[in-house]
Amino acid sequence: MLYILIIVIGGLLSIFLPWWIIAPVALGLSWWKAKNIKEAASISAAAVVTLWIGYATYLNIVSEVNLTDKIADLFTGGVGFLSKIPKTIFVFSIMTLIASTIGAISGTAGVQLRRYFRIH
Repeated sequence: MLYILIIVIGGLLSIFLPWWIIAPVALGLSWWKAKNIKEAASISAAAVVTLWIGYATYLNIVSEVNLTDKIADLFTGGVGFLSKIPKTIFVFSIMTLIASTIGAISGTAGVQLRRYFRIH
């Protein structure tokens, strides 16, 4: 349930608000629904990765400009061995690392804040 709520609410708010709105959404929903830190971190990370990868795939398919190649060129610059990695896989791997970190930290923070305010 937490996974679906983060994807739906985060996706809807991402249409109108900045990209980072997914972090407060994961934090708030983890505060409300998560039972423990492990659940909050893993489900929030998975939901944020799913949302970002889904949206990036959509943009990659419908865009007229190959943005993935341009972003990959920014990261790989003059490094020879990185330029041999397929650009889409490289960019999506970096995006997955960033999204999972944001989701896990936000979910963990939600549970920790709930514990903090319950004690005080």
